[in-house]
Amino acid sequence: MKLRDIPEKYFEWAGIGIGFVGPVIITLQIRAELASTTPSTLSFGYLSGYLVIFFFWFLYGLRFGRIAVWFGNALGIILQTILIGIVLFSS
Repeated sequence: MKLRDIPEKYFEWAGIGIGFVGPVIITLQIRAELASTTPSTLSFGYLSGYLVIFFFWFLYGLRFGRIAVWFGNALGIILQTILIGIVLFSS
């Protein structure tokens, strides 16, 4: 089966589902940071780099009207910002 034969709406729904993977992983990291009694080893460059990436793909999704792209990345922006706050203020 060719990829072009698969209806676009199936890819959109699959994209929405896969778009939750990033936010779930960030949520797991937030829980780990909150549970840790030692200082974080996550660098500000790493954390802010992912924030920039999420923001770009959020804008891309808005620009091209792709909910599967902008929705997951909007959640990523929110959660990554929370993670940055936790790392910066728990040091």
